[in-house]
Amino acid sequence: MNIKTCLLGLGRTGSVVAEQLLNSPQFDLVSVIGKSGSPKVGRPLSQFMTCNQDIIIADAHDLSKEIDQKCFRVAIDFTSPQATLENAYILAEKGINMVIGTTGFNNMQLYELKKIVETYRIGLVYAPNISVGINLLLSIAKTMARLVPNYDIEITESCHRNKKEAPSATALKIASELSIIKGSSKYQKGKLSRKSHSQKEPQNIAIHSIRAGGAIGMHKVLFAGEADEIEITHRSYSRAIFAEGALKAAAFVSNLKGFFHMEDVLLFERMDRDLRIAANRLYLNFNS
Repeated sequence: MNIKTCLLGLGRTGSVVAEQLLNSPQFDLVSVIGKSGSPKVGRPLSQFMTCNQDIIIADAHDLSKEIDQKCFRVAIDFTSPQATLENAYILAEKGINMVIGTTGFNNMQLYELKKIVETYRIGLVYAPNISVGINLLLSIAKTMARLVPNYDIEITESCHRNKKEAPSATALKIASELSIIKGSSKYQKGKLSRKSHSQKEPQNIAIHSIRAGGAIGMHKVLFAGEADEIEITHRSYSRAIFAEGALKAAAFVSNLKGFFHMEDVLLFERMDRDLRIAANRLYLNFNS
């Protein structure tokens, strides 16, 4: 049975997610929620993208009514931190599981999301770094941090000029994870270049942010030793990578309870694939 899904937010990324949901045999997009006051509200989705479904974009103030009428199981949110929290309370009270692709949460807002999951016992994937490629970069960088603990680490990230937060949530996530491995809770939010007289503590990680042009996103982790350096880079060429991650996360959390990250989604997918391969080998050996 297809997973009945609601999409909250129809901006640049949300539109790509909507397109992927409409084309996926695993999902049934039954509801789209727009920001109150948006000119998109009250108009059919077909006016903004090619689709055959007569989905009318609903006002965020009518979210509770949409849940009752459309009976969806999962909601994918690409809005703003404040809107996400407002939506989360309404969705959680109705027992709807969530995928949060929204970026820009502060620590208090993130704590509030976790409390919502705990209080209402729902499933939620918090994935501001929702692309598969970024999570592969994070996994490789964590391995590198363990293998070369004495190397300095610098993170550079760039995005389009209109991105509000800097550093990106993804860069902060990478810095946080690597800081734990290095035995430090410190990372510095720096400019692209450091002044010549400034000095960096060896255990600290610096993050450099660039906001220019229309680039979708780039994250680079530099490991620098005394005699060599290693760079790991991920570049986004299309917002389709975020949509791909959102659908993976929605399928993962549709029947689960708890607070998850994108790493959990990918680990589960790998374990499931490995189990299928092992079961197939057993079957072939048994029948040989």
